[in-house]
Amino acid sequence: MMFDFSPAATYALLLFVQAGHLLHHRLAKRHISFVEVIAGAVLCVPPTVAVVGWLLMSAHLSLVVVQVIGSLRIGRLSPQWEKTSTMPHGR
Repeated sequence: MMFDFSPAATYALLLFVQAGHLLHHRLAKRHISFVEVIAGAVLCVPPTVAVVGWLLMSAHLSLVVVQVIGSLRIGRLSPQWEKTSTMPHGR
């Protein structure tokens, strides 16, 4: 089975990787960076829009690579959450 290189396929791949990466940030209690915001903005562009296909696929695949590297190096690249909770421990 080969990967179908189309804007729709790379969009789905970025969507999957972004969701996993954001979950990893939550579980590791690390802040997100501008890359996650950019990936979210790129995901707002539907793969059916009249943009050059290779441009959209390049953006998707580039962000996938950055997200994977970010997950592998999360301890070094993302600052840890501050412990400033005002909620009582009983809640």
